[in-house]
Amino acid sequence: MKSRGLRLLLIVVSFVAVSAVLLNVSHQAHKNRLSSTTLASPSATTTVRAAVATLLPQPAVLTSRTMSLAAAPVAVPMSVEIPSIGVSSHILAVGMTAAHAMYAPEGGPNSPNWGDTFWYRGSSLPGVPGTATIAGHIDDAYGRYAVFGRLSSLVPGNRIIIHYPRSGLTVTFKVTATHAYTLAQSTTLPVLDLIYGYGPPHGRGPTPAKDGRAHLSLVTCAGSWNSNLSTHNERLVVSAVRIS
Repeated sequence: MKSRGLRLLLIVVSFVAVSAVLLNVSHQAHKNRLSSTTLASPSATTTVRAAVATLLPQPAVLTSRTMSLAAAPVAVPMSVEIPSIGVSSHILAVGMTAAHAMYAPEGGPNSPNWGDTFWYRGSSLPGVPGTATIAGHIDDAYGRYAVFGRLSSLVPGNRIIIHYPRSGLTVTFKVTATHAYTLAQSTTLPVLDLIYGYGPPHGRGPTPAKDGRAHLSLVTCAGSWNSNLSTHNERLVVSAVRIS
């Protein structure tokens, strides 16, 4: 995703500024789409999966809880691997820019961080019950693929692996869905909730998922380049859930 494109992606802080309006918006809770064929009820499914999630090793906090989202991006001991599309990338922990957009390192393909992916530190930590958000560039000014250039090739069942080298922990996610949204759709509450989890779009911190599981959202640009907006006209969202 081009850095200018990421600026238009998802303006979370703007939702804080209009929280009074959002409180009057009727927002239907996400339905539990998990199969309950082997359990007595959806609520039983949620209870069992939440219990299983607590048994999985949990990653340690990598950034200070007091760090402002306005602070500059910081390197963290975490990387992402997606074997099916050849991704192996360091992860940079980012917050928000002065323009209240998710930060993306500047400088184009010559930047030392161009090949990195960007974990939004206002979302959950990858592997913790909740939703973690990781974005990346799709291409450069010359049309060459960047780190998430082949993200659209992912299909349900593909693995996404997060490595924590400091602790030796490896967390594995399974892709559950991929979907492209228009720029207008990408700023609606249902899509924001899908990408960030329920908390950030509503002016809150990371919120545990209703099913008790650890979810992961990968985000990049998609569609065609819009020269008037200096960004692509769509956003691709890959949803995944932790399996080990």
